[in-house]
Amino acid sequence: MSELAEQLATALPSDAGSGPQWARALRDAGAEQFRQHGLPSRKDEAWKYTGLSALDRRQVQLAASSPAPAPAPASQASLPAPLVDEGYQVNMLDGQVALQLGDLPTGLTVLSLADALDQEIGGLQDLLESLPDMKGSTHGFTALNTAMLNPGMLIHVAAGTDAGRLLVTWAASCQDSPLLINTRVCLIMENGAKLELLEQFEGPYANASNIVVQADIGEYASLQHVRFQQEPEDTVLITRTEITQQSGSEYAHYGFDLGGGLVRHDLHTALRGSGAKSAINGAYLLDGNRHVDNQARVDHFAPGCFSEQYFRGVAGGSGRAVFNTAVVVHPGADESEARQSNANILLSARAEIDTKPELEIYADEVIASHGATVGQLDEQAVFYMRSRGLSEHEARQLLTTAFCRSVSDKLTDPVLSEHISQRMMDVMPEAG
Repeated sequence: MSELAEQLATALPSDAGSGPQWARALRDAGAEQFRQHGLPSRKDEAWKYTGLSALDRRQVQLAASSPAPAPAPASQASLPAPLVDEGYQVNMLDGQVALQLGDLPTGLTVLSLADALDQEIGGLQDLLESLPDMKGSTHGFTALNTAMLNPGMLIHVAAGTDAGRLLVTWAASCQDSPLLINTRVCLIMENGAKLELLEQFEGPYANASNIVVQADIGEYASLQHVRFQQEPEDTVLITRTEITQQSGSEYAHYGFDLGGGLVRHDLHTALRGSGAKSAINGAYLLDGNRHVDNQARVDHFAPGCFSEQYFRGVAGGSGRAVFNTAVVVHPGADESEARQSNANILLSARAEIDTKPELEIYADEVIASHGATVGQLDEQAVFYMRSRGLSEHEARQLLTTAFCRSVSDKLTDPVLSEHISQRMMDVMPEAG
């Protein structure tokens, strides 16, 4: 194991903590797995383009898993202004539920994970135990997260409930020593439920976070999941999102990475019921020495399902993006449809983008397509816009923003779409 992994393994709690026996068993299993295999390295195929030197440089320490005290007013000041005002809001500070604002809609339950474990909320055990195997160092962050299982929250949407929008803001407080914060978000949506989950990662202080999101989407339920990230340049953000979909359910993900130093997203959807639909969309903008890695996988297990992955990226400076999307159509998942598209623009000779779409089909009557491109701005388009009175800088900024706006334009809320598009324009990397 690396020196950092050994330090983190040594800092793991000596006991399995509180809560029901099954939760303690999960923590024990995660701790044992992490002590044996540690963190991923470039020797792991899924991590060969993404190193962890940013964590090593920061010399992070493991954050405590016990519930944090109520934040002081000074700490609350580090919470970001919300992207949108309407909807119920949960502020997460250092991985813990710090503040809840607004009126909780009927049928929507939001609890800290610690409280949910104590109350043994129905379905929570099955959800937590459904996480795929953590074997090997490839899943080292997941094993560490499980070993520290306690911080985080449970979101439950009752059957037939349209819960509207839930805004979750993530921020870090000012610390004497940088911390690695482990948080688990559990989402249970019963049959016919609807929810828009808007996650906003933004704040004045850099942090290192390891977040695992698990969601079970019931029959004909619908989840729209927007993840907006504009963290300081020293931030390390590692996320894993595991989605299970039942018959007729819909999941739409929109990820926007506009900041951070080292960012890694692993997103997996399992289409378990017939007619389920999954759409995974994302845009990433990089400059400086920033690094963003998106890993997406969709498994078609049932017939008549639809999936799409649509990502756009712009890299300038010495920024580096990694994108890998895999779709597997398993035996019996006949009449599935799968689409993959990843297009990128390089604005600098020092920037780098590694992209690889993968498609495996083991069923009949499947419609599938995939494509990946890495190129530069169309100079004829730049010339045309300059001939209409725009400066070269304005022309290039407008073209690159329009390129990424094809993702934000997919959002169903035009106000949120316009707000995020403006944010992208404000931070768009420049050529050079």
